[in-house]
Amino acid sequence: MTRRLIQELSFEDFMNNYEAINPLKTSERLKKEVSKILEEVKLSEDEALINFSKKFDNVEFSSAQNFKYEKNDFRNAYENIDSKIIKNLEYLKLRITKFHSKKTVTGWKSEDSAFNEYGQIVRPINRVGLYAPGGTATYPSSVLMTSVLANIAGVKEIILAFPPSDENITNLMLACCHIGGVTEAFSIGGAQSIAAMAFGTESIKKVDKIFGPGNQYVAEAKRQVYGIVGIDSLTGPSEVMIIADDSANPEYIAADLLAQAEHGVDSSCFLVLIGKEIKKNITDALQKQLSNLKRSAIAKKSLENFSFLVEVEKFNEAELICNFVHPEHLQISLENSEQLVKENLSAGAIFIGSSNSAVFGDYCAGPSHVIPTNGASRFSSQVNLSDFFVTSSYSILSENHDSDELQLKIRKLYEVDSRLYDQLLEKNNIELNRNDDILSLYGK
Repeated sequence: MTRRLIQELSFEDFMNNYEAINPLKTSERLKKEVSKILEEVKLSEDEALINFSKKFDNVEFSSAQNFKYEKNDFRNAYENIDSKIIKNLEYLKLRITKFHSKKTVTGWKSEDSAFNEYGQIVRPINRVGLYAPGGTATYPSSVLMTSVLANIAGVKEIILAFPPSDENITNLMLACCHIGGVTEAFSIGGAQSIAAMAFGTESIKKVDKIFGPGNQYVAEAKRQVYGIVGIDSLTGPSEVMIIADDSANPEYIAADLLAQAEHGVDSSCFLVLIGKEIKKNITDALQKQLSNLKRSAIAKKSLENFSFLVEVEKFNEAELICNFVHPEHLQISLENSEQLVKENLSAGAIFIGSSNSAVFGDYCAGPSHVIPTNGASRFSSQVNLSDFFVTSSYSILSENHDSDELQLKIRKLYEVDSRLYDQLLEKNNIELNRNDDILSLYGK
């Protein structure tokens, strides 16, 4: 029996069993493998990076100088890339700049009878690390989707990591570094590059925050180093959910599914269909387009192992599925889809209209296509300008500032805290002098 290209489930089966059958759940094996890589880089630094490059990427570096690039390398690559490619990359930079420049991130200050002045200070992060995926496919656009924002924010040092590749792809990545204002780059991929940016090595200074999408190893590495450094979100592997009815174009739907599936064998697709007529047309179109796809083997494996087709009776059920999965990309191709209440849908990026697709939104509209995956959009957002800033509150109160109101409030708050403190002591049968440190409650 021929295996179905996409696993088909009823609405009930999907909602009741998805948590169990979700193929992207992080395994204990993956966690342990990534943990070992991180620890090895932490201990052996550049030597570990060289060894892992040979092991995972079949690339031999004689020293760190072989995988490091600086601004003069970026300019040389930029000047030697086909002018048409450069023109398209510059256009992408323009769209990204236009989109994100509409958002302002500023501090503020005020004063009142209580304080001479108080407010919020906003400053850019000092040093950020960016990751651009490689592996079976390379995405130089990801360099611009993060570095342009970092430059708009005023980040001083922008570091890029990307997997080693052939000369043409490497030069393309370096040209993007020039366009995006990257400070330095190194051709190290996978979890080991995340470790290098998080812990630092002899040749790579540690960063303050890491951005960028990647495979399961990269995403897990980011999860494990969070707290040592900041991260944007858990981004990768790629995923798309398409909600369509019989009014949709099956050829478009098939193409959009394959565009996501070919990212990698662990990419996932969710096809939610309202209506019965279009399913066969979509599956036929998938088979036809798949046979002509250069990366057909990768896309086929992704569809077979990481994708689902769910038939529903009405949009409310499709909405429930969407808000259960919280997909990275959500594409809606329904009759009168423009009238939908977008605010009710939980997804990283939403594309509405029968002629729209994730490709247009990811590459042309201007928002960053670095978007949380595997349900993370329920608590995090696609990378935006504010991610490259940190804020501090401040207050100014001079000695001669007379604030009876403030003193009264402080006294009241202290009384509340004191009562809670006393209750805590009583509950735990602890006798302490009022001057004892509260940390002693916790054995410190």
